[in-house]
Amino acid sequence: MSDDFTVVFMAWRKKRRNHRLIFGRPAKLIRLDWQRSIAVFKPGDIFAYERWEANKFGTQHWSISVLQAASNGEAVIAYPGVKPGAHILARRHGSNACRAFFILFDILRKTGEIESVGKTNWQVIGHRLNAGTRPNYILKDLGLA
Repeated sequence: MSDDFTVVFMAWRKKRRNHRLIFGRPAKLIRLDWQRSIAVFKPGDIFAYERWEANKFGTQHWSISVLQAASNGEAVIAYPGVKPGAHILARRHGSNACRAFFILFDILRKTGEIESVGKTNWQVIGHRLNAGTRPNYILKDLGLA
């Protein structure tokens, strides 16, 4: 496999782990078994990756990131489950923060624009969510909803 690809590892285990893509169009999807798969992205592709983990006490870690695959030789941020890394456009962690992200994703899916949101808009969305702005106001302000 070429070094120009970004590889995303996905895994699922009932009530324990859910590492999955929320949106994005991988160039190739490789299914390892019924619990694990790998998505391969070309440079410049934008995708959202959710990492959720729990134990017998409940949710221990929950994060959602909108990432952009990079070209070979570009400086990237190391991110768990993403090799060699990616550009982080927006990132939220914690239950309430991730729920706000899902509200935003749902609004964008209804309008059919989730795949066409650009890098700059995802960065603005991430900053405004971190500032506590409600998702529907962010999208109206950017002209996406």
